[in-house]
Amino acid sequence: MTHSNAFLQQKAKILCTMGPAVASVEKVMSMVKAGANAFRLNMSHGSYSSHEIYLDVIRKAEEKLGLNIPIVADLQGPKIRVADFSDRENMVLSSGRDVFLADVSTIRAQKLKPADDLIPVNYPTIGTDVSKGDHLLLDDGLLKLQVKSTSNGIVKALVVHGGILKPRKGINLPHTAVSQASITTKDRADIRFAIEHECDYIAISFVRTATDVENVRKYITKYGGTQWVIAKIEKPEALDNIEKIIDVSDAIMVARGDLGVEIAAELVPIVQKKIISMCNLKAKPVITATQMLESMIYNPRPTRAEASDVANAVLDGTDAVMLSAETSVGAYPVEAVHYMRKICTQAENELTSDGYLHHDESLTYSPSEKNTDSIAIAAARIAEEVRVSGIASLSYSGQTARLISNRRPRAPILAITTMRSVARKMGLLWGVTGWVVDTITTTDETIEYIKEELLANKHFGPGAIVVFTIGRPLVGRARTNMLSIETLGK
Repeated sequence: MTHSNAFLQQKAKILCTMGPAVASVEKVMSMVKAGANAFRLNMSHGSYSSHEIYLDVIRKAEEKLGLNIPIVADLQGPKIRVADFSDRENMVLSSGRDVFLADVSTIRAQKLKPADDLIPVNYPTIGTDVSKGDHLLLDDGLLKLQVKSTSNGIVKALVVHGGILKPRKGINLPHTAVSQASITTKDRADIRFAIEHECDYIAISFVRTATDVENVRKYITKYGGTQWVIAKIEKPEALDNIEKIIDVSDAIMVARGDLGVEIAAELVPIVQKKIISMCNLKAKPVITATQMLESMIYNPRPTRAEASDVANAVLDGTDAVMLSAETSVGAYPVEAVHYMRKICTQAENELTSDGYLHHDESLTYSPSEKNTDSIAIAAARIAEEVRVSGIASLSYSGQTARLISNRRPRAPILAITTMRSVARKMGLLWGVTGWVVDTITTTDETIEYIKEELLANKHFGPGAIVVFTIGRPLVGRARTNMLSIETLGK
């Protein structure tokens, strides 16, 4: 397994969304060379056959590059949408007029004919969930309706902010308790697809409570999966339960698209900072997503404001930043990655310029992690004081590498494991590169073998100092309990 030194030195990770614009091995390889680290399948769009094509090109690129690349399957969740129009391409909603909304099943049952004031929706309980005075936001909040009354499953609403409404656009109900289940029938099928195709992470949309996360994890386990679970924060209810959600998740995504519709836009930056800080305190990886380089869907360069947005997310402590339409359907997918990597690198240099270590005293880990974290603290501190070339963490689960990563050392972190699925998961963690070894024998033999491999693969040169963390006895899969400072070539 080979990695370029440039890849090892990348700290904040870039998660890219797959789509028609990048559906080739060459494009994926170009994006990785430009600075991409992981890829996302948006299960809200495309068919299983298109996702299988994306999976195939990612894995082929992975082999050609000699890397371990994580893939995130992002579930659609209970997304409420406008249904297809049977008699028109779009509807013109004029401000000040009344319109009616009804689920497609209600329209069929009541034999309602298409009309220019009837909006069909895919939301069976809309007539009972909403109340007079509630706001409905359509198409990412560009159109706004206010409920006037409900009767027989049909909602009458006033158009507050009008415009052109296209089918399949999303509907947000920021002040309504949505009764739909957190995992839909489609989500269950998508989870099984992700397990069968060995995706590494499953991201849950519209999480409201910790139970939503636990239910998905149980479903993954039921079908034999080992995927790590990402909770996407995009609902006000999730903010009310944020600490418990972070505790039960493997990672968090600040999904600013729907979040910025469900809560006031001016609150999103504050919420983002708070969530990143909470995740850092609990050593949970956090991804900042949506509209980061939005202008690059059409333009070859980002705006200054977008550059500031990406940099500030990194400076605040995010593990990863995400590109959505910029890579999936944008005109400049490789350029978007290139600019995002340049911005991240500048922010990382500032972040690590004084050997900054995260949250030495105030962390709130579980008791079972405290001993491991003591090793992580020591590894990170030695890395700063001795200015070592790298940190090598031997781990079956990757948890030690996660704890070291959370300390934000300058030295690159190699997460060494016998399982490729674990090595791939590591690719979303700040400053961590996953590396697979075939066999692990005795402690001393394994350390010597890895030292030889580090030199052979030109990760580091002769005389380089590397900090090793390891669990003894290795064959017993002990928790990390040992730290060793080694010089390569000796």
